[in-house]
Amino acid sequence: MSTFSISGLASGLDWNSMITQLVAVERKPITLLEERQTTLSEEKSAWNEVNTMLASLKTAAGSLSSLEDFDVFTPSATVIGTGTDVEDLLGYAVGSNASEGSYSITINHLATAQKLVSGSLSSSSEALGISGDITINDREVSIAATDSLSDIQTKINALNSGDNPADVTASIIAISDSEYHLTLTSKNTGADGMSITDGTGALGLTELVAGQDAEIIVDGFTITRSTNTITDVISGVTLDLVGEDTGATITLNVNRDNDGIKEKIQEFVDSYNELMSYIDKQNTASGDGETTGTLFADSSLRSVKTTLRDVILSEVSGLNSTLDHLSFIGINIDRYGQLSIDDDELDGFLQTNFEDVVNLFVAQGSSTSSDLTYIYSTDSTTMEGDYEVEITQTATKAGTVGSGFSGTLGSDTTLILTGSGGTEENISLTAGMDMDAIVAAINAGNTLGITAQNDSGQLSLSSGSYGSSGNFTVAGISAELGIADSTYTGIDVAGRIREQGASEWMTMTGKGQTLTGDDDQGVDGLVIKYTGTTTGTLDFTFTKGIGEKLDQALYTMTDSIDGYVANKQDSLQNQIDNIDEKIDAMEVRLTMYQKTLIAKFSTMESMLSTLQSQQSWLTSQIDTLSSGWE
Repeated sequence: MSTFSISGLASGLDWNSMITQLVAVERKPITLLEERQTTLSEEKSAWNEVNTMLASLKTAAGSLSSLEDFDVFTPSATVIGTGTDVEDLLGYAVGSNASEGSYSITINHLATAQKLVSGSLSSSSEALGISGDITINDREVSIAATDSLSDIQTKINALNSGDNPADVTASIIAISDSEYHLTLTSKNTGADGMSITDGTGALGLTELVAGQDAEIIVDGFTITRSTNTITDVISGVTLDLVGEDTGATITLNVNRDNDGIKEKIQEFVDSYNELMSYIDKQNTASGDGETTGTLFADSSLRSVKTTLRDVILSEVSGLNSTLDHLSFIGINIDRYGQLSIDDDELDGFLQTNFEDVVNLFVAQGSSTSSDLTYIYSTDSTTMEGDYEVEITQTATKAGTVGSGFSGTLGSDTTLILTGSGGTEENISLTAGMDMDAIVAAINAGNTLGITAQNDSGQLSLSSGSYGSSGNFTVAGISAELGIADSTYTGIDVAGRIREQGASEWMTMTGKGQTLTGDDDQGVDGLVIKYTGTTTGTLDFTFTKGIGEKLDQALYTMTDSIDGYVANKQDSLQNQIDNIDEKIDAMEVRLTMYQKTLIAKFSTMESMLSTLQSQQSWLTSQIDTLSSGWE
């Protein structure tokens, strides 16, 4: 507020200073609110720091919460029988689903792509005067008499698009000004090469390079693949064939990377210690007791510390009592709440008791039945321990087998297949087809996961998926193939679960071969898979390691919407906003108060000035009268 006035002209009082002091007195409640607001802002900032450290700890704990997190491997390779370096023969990479092992590898042949070349053509830019259709890998291109060699090249390369690309590249080789050749190269390696029909009859295509499969020997087994990148021979290992040498023997070693796992554990320990140190610093007062941390004696912060410390000190149920705490593998906590690693002890366990280390950190399930397996769990899964799983219905696939087929199809017909999602595919079957040809046409003509088979001369159709998701509808082939127009359904697995010795069952929902625990139960979010073909009751054990427990506890703290810290920050921000509103209202009242005081003092000055003027006039009148009497 800006007000111009000169105080005390009539009264001699410095009432501007008086008003300033009176307003300052009235402002004290606002000052107190502003100080409280500053404190709240500092607390919110401190909680932001806490949240950052909690998120870092969650990342570290999350990287130790599942079995896959411990599948860390380091590959190495040596070669004998050649002067060629390993990297000039073989590249390799190891994934999380690998396992330790040593493999002997010899590369006999690399996979090559087929390459064809045309006869000599006199020009690349002039019309060739040839016409017809060229079919390349089931893609057709029409050649006109006005097309030049360059036009043909462009048309062929244009086939490498859409849902069914030809995967053949056309190029032109210029031998001289009057001799040109068109080359066609398959984008895919392997002995199958490419399928080409030259309907023009004029290109004179001949094979320049034959397509060839890669051939390797792994531990004495000869293996062929159509590509030089092989992912399905050694589990979890990708082999990238670079060179061939029948005399070279490569030894590929896949070793568990214990150092990498220990590094993960160290990151977890460091993140935990950083957070605990910060919390302790917040709860520390200076020697004279005058200064404290921003969150000193904050009950919410104490709750965070207590929750995480309890998880660290907790036992992992279902494990051997000599290996159910972190301290048993060399991860200890001191009286100040700091974690430390006994390197020798942890190294020893990683070398000799690796699975025991894993069990202390991860969430996992097991059963004595190989038909029942653990898939995953969620933050909502609170159960632990030994359970009974009752299977009341096994999963089946949708399928049907025809009858009465005589051996060859008597007339053209169209098979209409419709998947569970409503996708429809039409497959043309022509007269004269035998059962093998019919099966091949159906398998090549649908992408619905439906498989056709020759079942003793009759057509068998079955879904590749278990349960209702594999349902399909058939129409159009009942006449000769004996399969009725109908919808064929699979059955989802059904079952329930309870704690060993308990009387009450918890419900689960089946889909295909998997059972998922329903909401608002201890098994909420637990997913298990049953692949058996008989009903009955099976044992199941579910354990939650420290990594999984911490990951879940930290999720409830750090979730950006409903997390503990988010709610705390929202509460602080709401308090800050409320104070803003109060200060704004008080500032308005204070401004009015100041204006009122100024108006009152200004009125006083005006009245005093008037009175002083009247006094001066009266004095002058009296003086005049007095001088007349003399």
